[in-house]
Amino acid sequence: MRKMLLFLSVISLLVSCREELCYNHFGSAVMEFRWDAEPESGNVPAGITALVYGNDSEFSGESYLSPSGGGVNFGKNGVKCMLFYNNDTERIIISGEADGPFAVRATSTYGTRAAPADIRTKFPDDPVLNPPDMLYSAFVDSIPDVGQHEVSDLQVKMRPMVCSYRVRYEFEYGGHRVVLARGAISGMARMVCLHDGSSPSECATFVYDCEVSDSGVAADVMSFGTPGYPVPSSYAGGGIRKVACSHILNLEVKLVNGKTKEFYFDITDQLAGQPRGGEIVVSGLRIEDNDSSGDSGFDVDLGGWGDHEDIDLPVGGQQGA
Repeated sequence: MRKMLLFLSVISLLVSCREELCYNHFGSAVMEFRWDAEPESGNVPAGITALVYGNDSEFSGESYLSPSGGGVNFGKNGVKCMLFYNNDTERIIISGEADGPFAVRATSTYGTRAAPADIRTKFPDDPVLNPPDMLYSAFVDSIPDVGQHEVSDLQVKMRPMVCSYRVRYEFEYGGHRVVLARGAISGMARMVCLHDGSSPSECATFVYDCEVSDSGVAADVMSFGTPGYPVPSSYAGGGIRKVACSHILNLEVKLVNGKTKEFYFDITDQLAGQPRGGEIVVSGLRIEDNDSSGDSGFDVDLGGWGDHEDIDLPVGGQQGA
């Protein structure tokens, strides 16, 4: 009898140890990621962060998965919901993880240069940001109950949290005298909420470099879209929604003689119908002959643009997408 009792005690101890060491002791899920907008070839995210929130909606921890999926352990507090985003970005800042899934937001890094003078004067309190890189997110608001040592299979659709605007500046005269160009847009969304892709009302100015070609000046600008979109449900009953920000488009060009000039356009009407990406076109830009007379022998370099001269163009010098 003593041998039998000793034998049972050893078995009980071994079982207890195995449960404590088992990764799946608290239940888990195997995730499979799908993409709402298929990433371009070569641009598939390198990794995914999974934020786990327990039954009391408190932050329980995070896991790191491959873009194809992987396992997430729920921990001793169980799981109520999970939030996912790709973690291979270079210009994205995530905040609010510890405050619950509805507080997690993404913004971009601070701009590599100051806002243009006119925008800085009109919107002195708006931060200046670089365009974000590609960001995907998904929110699973309900997780099937699983017991200890049980595994749930979940499929998650990752949605884009950023959008792209194709910005085109059309010259009617003298465009061939432009050798360098860069731009800015005011009144864009400062951040995006990862659980639903909505943007709070805070505004920011985005600065970016442009491409110069024989066909003109253009840029593909990534952003979080316009602020306050989608329209809050409080306005669904017919209330009046105020425009959160004014959208001023800037172009700064450097000419063959080393002079620098700036153009400004009000594009609020264009962006009103394109809150999440599209095409922005402004036209009627001119570089007069006397603007580019003389030759300073400058070196074509994006740094050290120096002094500039503003050119005021009428708001009518633009066209919708």
